[in-house]
Amino acid sequence: MVKKKFLMMTTCLTALGLLLANCAPAATATPTPAAALATPARTPVTETVAPKPAAPAPTPKPEAQQPRYGGTLTVGTGGDPPSLDIHREETALTFGITSAAYNGLVRYDPQAWPELKPVPDLATSWELSSDGKVYAFQLVKGAKFHDGAPLTAEDVKFSFDRILYPEAGLAKSPRRQQLANVTNINTPDDYTVKMTLRYPQASFIPMIGAFYFAVMPKRVVLQMKGDMTKTVAGTGAFKFKDYASGIGFELVKNPDYFVKGRPYLDGVKGYIIPDSFTRFAALRTKSILWWAPFPYMSVSQAKVIEETLSDKMALAWAFHPAPYGVFFNVTKPPWSDVRVRQAASLTFDRKKMLAIGLEGAGVVGMSAQPPGEWSLPEEEMMKVPGYAKPDIEGAKKLLAEAGFPNGFKTDSLVLATRTNQALGVLFKDAVAAIGIAVDLNIAESAVYNDQRFRKAFATLAGASSSAITDPDVILGNNYVTGGGVNYGGYSDAKFDELYVRQSRTLDKEERRKIVWEMQRMLLKDVPIAIAYWVNVPYAWWREVRGFRPPVGHQNAYSYQEIWIAK
Repeated sequence: MVKKKFLMMTTCLTALGLLLANCAPAATATPTPAAALATPARTPVTETVAPKPAAPAPTPKPEAQQPRYGGTLTVGTGGDPPSLDIHREETALTFGITSAAYNGLVRYDPQAWPELKPVPDLATSWELSSDGKVYAFQLVKGAKFHDGAPLTAEDVKFSFDRILYPEAGLAKSPRRQQLANVTNINTPDDYTVKMTLRYPQASFIPMIGAFYFAVMPKRVVLQMKGDMTKTVAGTGAFKFKDYASGIGFELVKNPDYFVKGRPYLDGVKGYIIPDSFTRFAALRTKSILWWAPFPYMSVSQAKVIEETLSDKMALAWAFHPAPYGVFFNVTKPPWSDVRVRQAASLTFDRKKMLAIGLEGAGVVGMSAQPPGEWSLPEEEMMKVPGYAKPDIEGAKKLLAEAGFPNGFKTDSLVLATRTNQALGVLFKDAVAAIGIAVDLNIAESAVYNDQRFRKAFATLAGASSSAITDPDVILGNNYVTGGGVNYGGYSDAKFDELYVRQSRTLDKEERRKIVWEMQRMLLKDVPIAIAYWVNVPYAWWREVRGFRPPVGHQNAYSYQEIWIAK
């Protein structure tokens, strides 16, 4: 019955979208967004270890109106997830369906954005040993999984072990590198979890606050023989009810949720509408109340809301710490030759690429860390070849030295979304100037994710998302040997050693020096030719309350604090 309703609704949305898309105001090819659009990307993100709290932090109430209960949030998303396993996947297409059904030990306070403020979730408190190596978490009592079984410390241990030591059923573990400092997890009793680290790590608590460190029920995972690709089983504010490929999904309120008074909504219904114009038409006609932030709304669409619907709809921008660029498979020639990678990067006109690929809604990129407290200084970056402007002659010279004076043919794996396809075309056009012919392999989410994790590509034009901007996450995941999203297979012993050094350096200024040295190495080795960093637009009807745009769009899907005014 649910699938039938979804099908009828989606058919109506599609027909309505086709009609209204033709009536929508014409979009400017490359509009210049307001200066304010770039502001979130230049706002430093504060990442600190949370003090030991006594209880879950209360959420501030809206000043103008008290939250009300009831109602269903309707959202529009752009595609099917590769699977429903929140530990396995690295895409918001999965998180949009599953995040609200789970809890972690720690979460980020949604009312504190853009600050990443860790607060208790399944842990009511935590203590750190005097040597900075052992965290003792006390768990909330009374939390239940959606089948009614109680949460215990063993479920927490099992979930973290599943990420750290993937069993046969977890084909890949994108976050494994983030837990590399954990040497032991033990459970003294049903409500205590102790995690022992190799060395003190300032980023540990903020890091595990990311939603994908979700706690699953051990017995259910074992019953499923490790395969959670079609099963969602958590303790979260919403229960998973249904998902139909190409149609949509439904979440319903968890009446036994351990956080008193939450959630406000009766449920969430999502409609899969791959076409951006159709999805935008559905939003404008109120067929959906909220545009799920991935795939992104375009600047042109955001301007339509800003100029014609600002009295009825809210629009906000926030930074997403995802490097958009080209990931080179450094394990295979010709991209195993650093000169070839350097040559490709030198062809990038990064300002032009930003203007076309994101309509200017972002920040020019090349350094491995996003703009903020850990990135290389702008004045240094301006001196790096290829940052301020392309160097075609320099690129041709490098390519000739590598034995390719006339270029060569290659391929590029691209996710079938507007922003990723635009990046793929921009890459293809850029390197054509030095004779490199690129065949774009446009793939849907499931195929794309499978191929990128198997490294079944020569190059990949896309992005690697992160929940926070800390180097332990950005550098560890993308560049350390065996990193969870080190798609191109980059490996350097010196870089790995520097990574460990910066991670255990508690003095921020000393740590920054090491992080800068690592970024300078990457500018020479070019495992990823970063083009830009993105600002993400969020749009919703004003009766949807309690939502604040987060740092990193992947953090947007808990729905716990959202309510609908009527």
